[in-house]
Amino acid sequence: MRTAGIKRLVEEVLKSLPKPHTEDVIDDVFQAIERRPQWRRLYDELSVDLGKSVVNTWGGFWIAHSEGRWGVNQVPAKSTLIDSYSKLTKAGTRPGKKIKEAQALQMMSDYFQKNRANLSKSIAEHRDLIIELLMEGCTADQAFSKVQDQAT
Repeated sequence: MRTAGIKRLVEEVLKSLPKPHTEDVIDDVFQAIERRPQWRRLYDELSVDLGKSVVNTWGGFWIAHSEGRWGVNQVPAKSTLIDSYSKLTKAGTRPGKKIKEAQALQMMSDYFQKNRANLSKSIAEHRDLIIELLMEGCTADQAFSKVQDQAT
């Protein structure tokens, strides 16, 4: 899984934050990464390898996933690593049901065929990320929108 390093980083940072985590936990994690040189070094290495937008998008995703929460609205960030982040819902309100890879592949294909004209040409480069999002319970529209935002 390409985003495993991001997942490990945010989970380590989450463990260091005081509980209970607030709806602003995504920004809190990125601020903590800024303050600790070891985490910042790892963040920078991941950004070189995967691209900053991938690290930031997936960082937010893995934080929300780890918390069992879902993003509700974008707000400006205090962290200098990200421009904005999603405030998170209360625990336990995460929509969507996890699916197997075969079903995710079919959903991705169906969505792509119906919406090809409206998708960026570089969307195919993000196939693995779309599949991961679908398997984690995102709808096809949510998965493609999230990836389309980072692809443009």
